[in-house]
Amino acid sequence: MEDYVGYLPYVPPVLTILWALICLRIYTMISKDNPGQRRLIAIGGAVGAALIYVLASNLTALLQAPSSEPAEAKTEEGRVKVQMKAE
Repeated sequence: MEDYVGYLPYVPPVLTILWALICLRIYTMISKDNPGQRRLIAIGGAVGAALIYVLASNLTALLQAPSSEPAEAKTEEGRVKVQMKAE
């Protein structure tokens, strides 16, 4: 399970580049006679790439976060036993 963690930092940029290439392909297929449609594809591609990058970054941060098991163990180890003196 730990094998894929090394590759996680590369996921958001790679997905963003793939999205940009797809949008660039669509952009080049649209005729130069339709500048409005080309602009919309360019704007949509940029917004989509930004969203993909942000979501993929958040997802990789969640996958890299440590599990809650060690935190529970630390709280149990940190307890102090108080002893009362008998008078």
